[in-house]
Amino acid sequence: MPSAVPTLKRARTRADSGPPATGPAAADRLPGPVRERRPALIAFGLVLVVGGALGSALVVHRSGDRVDVLVARHEVAPGALVTADDFGTARVAADGAATVPASALANFVGTYATTRIPADTLVNRTMFLAGDSVPAGAAVVGVVLGPEQRPTQGLASGDVVRAYLVAADGSTTVTGQPPGTVLLDAARVVAAGTPAAGPAAGQVAVASDSGTVSLLVPTGDAAQVVAAAAAGQVALVRLAEATTPPVDLVRE
Repeated sequence: MPSAVPTLKRARTRADSGPPATGPAAADRLPGPVRERRPALIAFGLVLVVGGALGSALVVHRSGDRVDVLVARHEVAPGALVTADDFGTARVAADGAATVPASALANFVGTYATTRIPADTLVNRTMFLAGDSVPAGAAVVGVVLGPEQRPTQGLASGDVVRAYLVAADGSTTVTGQPPGTVLLDAARVVAAGTPAAGPAAGQVAVASDSGTVSLLVPTGDAAQVVAAAAAGQVALVRLAEATTPPVDLVRE
């Protein structure tokens, strides 16, 4: 009986080393994992990696690609005649939006500012108008004001003002209207003061008469404003900067 044990073991060994089982017993076994290859997905991933690297390289390259553009050297008032001294230059990224290359300076000298331009602003073409800045249906009227006819701080080009009819004796006016009548509900100051002639080198010309202003007015109101101004019967008050006059500087 003991001699049958080795024979049984050898039989089991031959059975284990035989061909794989077939039939119902084999169907009960789970199939091993299959590694599915997706070459298209792998290629797409490589494209993303390469594209990201190229994009990063382009950003770094463009950040160092800078050009000289025009900036406002100091504040420029609406309606001001622009000179070369009003411009400076700044170096900015080449893809900066709505900038003017420094090489185009000559194209803007002699134009008029259509809006208030703060100092150090990157200028663009819509801020300037070639030729006359007076729109159709408007006229420029000069007014000389005494100290009691203007704000204490004085007026500057670009201010918006309201014009009142006044009289020294408090009753008689050149237009026949009562004192206190509103001549202009809102008007743009396009010039203020008389520039001093011949400033020394390195100095800025200043206004010699802060009581002299030029107003942009509707042509229908120009006659009575001129008459009142000639009689010294106009007083001006400054309005909020956001006030829009009925006629204003032309903007593109």
